Amino acid sequence: MAFTLHLYASLLALGLGAILLLSPKGTMLHRILGSTWVLAMAFSALSSFWFGGGVLPLIGHFGPIHLLSLWVLVALAVAVVAILKGRVEQHRGWMVGAYLGLVGAFVGSLAPGRWIAVQLGMW
Repeated sequence: MAFTLHLYASLLALGLGAILLLSPKGTMLHRILGSTWVLAMAFSALSSFWFGGGVLPLIGHFGPIHLLSLWVLVALAVAVVAILKGRVEQHRGWMVGAYLGLVGAFVGSLAPGRWIAVQLGMW
């Protein structure tokens, strides 16, 4: 179940993030889609804690990738607080950074042997 939640939340966030970056800012649609994006990113990050840490476990089954999940949760919190306080540039920076991290994680999921890459018939 955690994997399915992670997969769908991540793909939703990937698509919504692109739409949000390309669409006008400050509109009601931006706020609704942005809130949905934040929830999708949070579900993606939180669901990752049920996965193993890969070849480099640090503590128990937690590995370096889980540090990225923690960082995403921090970035989301900082970005949301920033916009609530009217700090638009700070909000933009944290949101763009979080989205670029998501894109990087997606590119990493296309590496040989990874489930997504196998399902897409890449390797």
